[in-house]
Amino acid sequence: MRTRHEVSDDKLRGGFYSPDVLVELCIRRSAELLGGRSDLRVLEPSAGDGAFLRGVGRSDMAGRIQAVEAVEIFAGEATKAADALNSAGMQGRVVNQNVLQWSQGRGSDFDWVLANPPYVRFQFISDEDKQRAKEISAGLGVAGTSVSNLWIPVFLLSLSKLRDGGVFSVILPTEFLTGVSANAVRNWLLANTTDLTIDLFEPGSFPSVLQEVLILSGRASKGATAPSEIQFRDHNSGTRSWSHMVTAASGTWTNYLLLPEQNDALAAVKSISSVKSLSSVARFSVSTVTGANGYFCVDSTKVKAYGLEEWAIPLLPRSRHAEGLVYTSVEQQALADASQPAWLLSFAATKSSPEAHELAQQYLEDGVGLEIDQRFKCRVRAPWYRVPVVPPGDLLLSKRSNRYPRVISNHAKVVTTDTIYKGQILAGSPITADDFTAAFHNSLTMLSAEVEGRSFGGGVLELVPSEVNALQVPIVPGAASGLARLDKISRASDDPEVLIEATDDALTRLIPALDAQTMTALSDARHTLMNRRLQRTHSKFYS
Repeated sequence: MRTRHEVSDDKLRGGFYSPDVLVELCIRRSAELLGGRSDLRVLEPSAGDGAFLRGVGRSDMAGRIQAVEAVEIFAGEATKAADALNSAGMQGRVVNQNVLQWSQGRGSDFDWVLANPPYVRFQFISDEDKQRAKEISAGLGVAGTSVSNLWIPVFLLSLSKLRDGGVFSVILPTEFLTGVSANAVRNWLLANTTDLTIDLFEPGSFPSVLQEVLILSGRASKGATAPSEIQFRDHNSGTRSWSHMVTAASGTWTNYLLLPEQNDALAAVKSISSVKSLSSVARFSVSTVTGANGYFCVDSTKVKAYGLEEWAIPLLPRSRHAEGLVYTSVEQQALADASQPAWLLSFAATKSSPEAHELAQQYLEDGVGLEIDQRFKCRVRAPWYRVPVVPPGDLLLSKRSNRYPRVISNHAKVVTTDTIYKGQILAGSPITADDFTAAFHNSLTMLSAEVEGRSFGGGVLELVPSEVNALQVPIVPGAASGLARLDKISRASDDPEVLIEATDDALTRLIPALDAQTMTALSDARHTLMNRRLQRTHSKFYS
């Protein structure tokens, strides 16, 4: 987690402004919802330098405005926004104030909200604003999510200022769809708005911010009831449109990025008796947290030089060091011979003290010289160098991945750091660890990883333990009989998709309900989400 001193002033204040192409689409969506209404009272809660005010001034909507209320916390930007308002010839004012304070005591008397709420993470929000955000969210029945990011309370308070039937069009990060912390916000929308439309863009459409964005438009409605039909328009290589009936739930809306028939295919396979949530058969958890992997994960040369053999235990440093689906002791020895950090130092209390050995003591002194003992995870330990090593699991799972997560059978019984989860098959499960590995890399499970997981800049897919638990996995006793063949495929092919295709083919024979047509539909759906995620590495601006 970065501190305030490690980010720019623009980042701290969420100061990334709205490109004209998105401003104009927001205005167009709002105009469609407003119809012929006039005498409009407009709220812009985070005006910046006045991008929305300039956009409205250029549009046919300018003559239908009664008054504009724009709020901007920074005086210099507020002046620019006021100039934009005056140049547009619209009545109103720009208030130089914190919008969280401005909102207190304000009624719901606006007809139109246009906004690009500031994107500022919780660690950069003042304690006073955190408290204000909590009060705003709690007052709207959305307690618990208010301070994960500033866009959430600003978005909520803005929509709460609309009178019944008022409309909104806002630019939001796509974590609105995919983030767990935004779940209460999504459910609040279903209960308080109608006529929702979500415009999607190529990742990278907002070049000045490391976020994929969307436009959310709709109408305030105090009596809204779920399920609600939501329209999706994807402006990625042309424009495609679809809709979903959405109900309040605890999950993300990532699956609604799929076409309805793709989403239906995913829902249908969950009723197959041989398909279960991963948590019903296995448990994955965080592995060893050292606090300084570069110090505690060492190669054979360093082990020998400092006489650390007594404390060195076999380690798989990264999942990429395991080429196949089975990791063996032979591979571990080859890794150690290749001068890779194949050992984890475990100065456990059950072993002799390294301080009693001259070379090992020197290694500890070198660590102090590098201030390893001052790192957070180390300085809270006594002694600082005694890492609480998590025992090895029978299964290994990559925490972050490019195309898809990998499961590996840990035949070498190596430990891992927190870049790889350790897993065990639950007692009483009908499958073994090797059965699990052999069936894991299929289109259904990989699609559920795209739906349940989260992604970051560069398109990396990450799964936290709760998301791993929710993965849909086929339960196939005896699947391990095909593990050697799949392991060979994984090692031999340069195309990572070959493993999934081979696993899909095996499953169609082992589970009749997962026929070729079903697996093809799931594969297409998975590629829809995966390709969208991977586009973040090479996408161009929306046009």
